[in-house]
Amino acid sequence: MSSASSRWRRVRKALISIVIVSLAGVVVFLIARIPTPVQEMQPEEPVVVNVEVWSVDPVPKMSDMLELPAGIEPSLTVSVPVEQKGRIEEVLVEEGRSVREGDPILRLNATLLEAEHEQARAQAEFDERNYRRSLDLLERGVVNRNEVEGLEARAIVSRANLLLARTNLDRATVYSPVTGVLNDLFRERGEYVSAGDAVAQIVVVERLKVVVKIPERDIRFLRLGMPIEVNVDALDGARVQGRVTYISELADEATRTTRVDVTVDNHSRRLRAGMIVRVRISRQVLRDVIMIPLEAVIPLEEGRMVFVVSEGRAQQREVALGMIRGSRVQVLEGLNAGDLLIVKGHRQVGPGQGVRIIQQS
Repeated sequence: MSSASSRWRRVRKALISIVIVSLAGVVVFLIARIPTPVQEMQPEEPVVVNVEVWSVDPVPKMSDMLELPAGIEPSLTVSVPVEQKGRIEEVLVEEGRSVREGDPILRLNATLLEAEHEQARAQAEFDERNYRRSLDLLERGVVNRNEVEGLEARAIVSRANLLLARTNLDRATVYSPVTGVLNDLFRERGEYVSAGDAVAQIVVVERLKVVVKIPERDIRFLRLGMPIEVNVDALDGARVQGRVTYISELADEATRTTRVDVTVDNHSRRLRAGMIVRVRISRQVLRDVIMIPLEAVIPLEEGRMVFVVSEGRAQQREVALGMIRGSRVQVLEGLNAGDLLIVKGHRQVGPGQGVRIIQQS
């Protein structure tokens, strides 16, 4: 009896253990099935960027200037020929000296020409006396009119020969045809020259030409008589005023430019032909021009953009640009008067990002 009771107690304990383990497994399973509450992630507030801004203030009036390199040339270069053949006997002016119109430059040997002139003069005087005498004889009836007319014709021919001989003698001296500087002598004393040979070069330097090539898109802004400013870097940036005196009717097909001559005064002789200068041309006068610092512009793959401050946040604006003037650039589209343009810190901000203005100019 006691043996059977003992076995029953053992079986009951085993059953109780099995039930307890089973209940524990069920409880663990049910706990594992309970969903875990999801924790909501709080969005991070964007970092506020310190920026410097530029208040957009349009310029009421501004000249649209075009600056181009140019070269200086003499206003006139004359090659002086001889009009008579002969040997150069005397050079009267040294190279580099100023001459006035009509000044003698050199003389040819004129011995034969002087002899020819004296012969022609003597013949002309003789024929003139005969003609005058025949007029007295005609009045007295000693000679007839045909004889007088023959003597008159001879006197006329002799006067023409004298004029020719005097002209040839005068041509033995070569005179300057213009006022300028004797830039070059092509022949020396003792050389023989033929009629038409060039013996000297004279350049007019009291007025000079500034020759500039104007792009085809800008030539429409120029007109004859228009004032032009010429900057001479070789003279410590001296400025000279000139006027447009020539605009070519033909454009260069290779460069698409048009030659324009600007005449400047050079009585002071400060300028020299061959100098490189810069011309400044006012194409037009612009009104209410928006000029901003060039550094504020951010290049894109296509176009340009800037950032402005609006209600404490950065706002992106696409802009169209115009002329560049030093460190400033013209904005044609995209900005308005009163906008606060970010000029420092603009590369650290994005659209809609909070900004703090630390300096405004």
